Amino acid sequence: MTSITSAADGAIDAAARRRIVDALRGRFSGAVIEPDGPGYEQARTVWNAMVDKRPGLIVTCTSTADVVAAVDVAREFGLAPSVRCGGHNVAGKALSDGGMTIDLGGLREVSVDPDRHLAYVGGGCRLGDVDAATGPLGMIVPAGIMSETGVAGLALGGGIGWFSRKHGLTCDQFAELEVVLASGEVVTASADRNPDLFWALRGGGGNFGIVTRFTFRTFDFGPMMRIGVSLYHPDEAARALRDYAAIYPTLGRNVGFHAALKHDMPALPFVPPDLVGARMLMLISMWLDDAEDPEGKALIGRLGAIGRPAVTASTVLPFGAGVQHLIDEEFCDGHRYYTKEAHLRALPDEAIDILVSFFRDMPMGGEVEILGLGGAIDDVAEDAAAFSNRQYQDVAELRDGLG
Repeated sequence: MTSITSAADGAIDAAARRRIVDALRGRFSGAVIEPDGPGYEQARTVWNAMVDKRPGLIVTCTSTADVVAAVDVAREFGLAPSVRCGGHNVAGKALSDGGMTIDLGGLREVSVDPDRHLAYVGGGCRLGDVDAATGPLGMIVPAGIMSETGVAGLALGGGIGWFSRKHGLTCDQFAELEVVLASGEVVTASADRNPDLFWALRGGGGNFGIVTRFTFRTFDFGPMMRIGVSLYHPDEAARALRDYAAIYPTLGRNVGFHAALKHDMPALPFVPPDLVGARMLMLISMWLDDAEDPEGKALIGRLGAIGRPAVTASTVLPFGAGVQHLIDEEFCDGHRYYTKEAHLRALPDEAIDILVSFFRDMPMGGEVEILGLGGAIDDVAEDAAAFSNRQYQDVAELRDGLG
């Protein structure tokens, strides 16, 4: 192994960069992007503008062979590369600061086998790519709550989304994974092949290798979804959340029910103009079966009427092309984001009081989300995968958008 780093922090200097580029030549077919080259600023930008790193070299892969070549070169020259997948990154670990970043942005192919109920998803895909392929077939992969989220980061960390109560986490849908190890070896991880690696990748994050292709189990759905929304002024938030906490444990798996304490309401289709920009609690409920089922229509109506809402609305939208895009604009690229979360076994009055008190005085933009869990998430044993805390009922997440 020949070390080419020029500083203790692992930064790549100009001479080292020339040697790396020469080493890639002939075995790498993707784009090699240097700090003074075209496309560099776009390639080094992720969703969270708080992350401002400048890799010494970005290699954008278009195939598994490209990933192998990038990993081999990194190993040969003593580099510790970062890996960028969908780019919807909060912590900034997708980018190296001065070193080498392996970008999977060229691996965005999605194909679906409807007979086997499987979706084959490239490691650089976003949720919108998956929805575009599965939606026209009346199918879904349970994944996330917005279309711009990267599949790899979400799924390898667990993956909570609209369909978690009915079908479980995104990582629970893995049939098998194609993984490039640090040695450059390409392996398959599944329940039968490399099962220890498979266990770790189901919620343990991306530090065990680079997943170049996900094979997900799919489920029949829609494509239409019935949703209900109710909005509450701050003085009514605690009462509504107490009703929410009391009702939630009684709901079946075919219902999703979440809350968001929003610093300012965006201009969503169901928000009256006089409430755009107002501090509000939003409750959103989803019927996870046939959108025209009378039982679902009645239940969504009842959930929207709890407490003293200022506004209630119920509608039917296409899931992939509609629901999954509802908050894309609200949490778009280029803001300074900070998030943290806590898992709760239940939502007691004390927790509600703390959340509402924070919400009423919250100085920054963004929201506190309360995502209801349970259901199919609990079907997987605690020790069956790396994702933990499956028995918890809710996740309270602070998502700040600092402008």
